[in-house]
Amino acid sequence: MIKKNTKVIFQDGKNQKTEELVGGIPLSKGEVVHVHQKGDKTDYEVVDKNIDCFLDKKD
Repeated sequence: MIKKNTKVIFQDGKNQKTEELVGGIPLSKGEVVHVHQKGDKTDYEVVDKNIDCFLDKKD
């Protein structure tokens, strides 16, 4: 079984932070993510994508 989580790193704008999203979101380079927070919308472009696989003997 492959367990999928997404780590989103916001490098500029109001939300300079890292978010862990369990379950994952499929993102591609160049894709725009619209983040809605407290009535404001901020657009972020996916500039890099890395995929790490960790093998766990329990799965």
